[in-house]
Amino acid sequence: MGTKNNPGKFDCYEKAEPDEPMFVLLARDPLAGHLVSIWAKMRMCDWEAAHAVFTDMMAKHLPRYSVDPDVDKASEAMDCSIAMFNWRKDEGNS
Repeated sequence: MGTKNNPGKFDCYEKAEPDEPMFVLLARDPLAGHLVSIWAKMRMCDWEAAHAVFTDMMAKHLPRYSVDPDVDKASEAMDCSIAMFNWRKDEGNS
């Protein structure tokens, strides 16, 4: 794990290609812990645990975003997601 003042072993800023899209989640984002946990469980091939965390995240946070969606941030994140898919495709890493 890294912080701004103390980058970790897998620091994305250090390893990013010059034009590689990236998306940073800060701890203050209510979804961040769940999303990072899902990512880690997927990387460890623990599909059931990833699904359980996803289900927990949906139960805890869906009501909030159903009432007050964050459209601007979500739109920018979708643009980032598309850029990531395109970058991987262009790099031959589909």
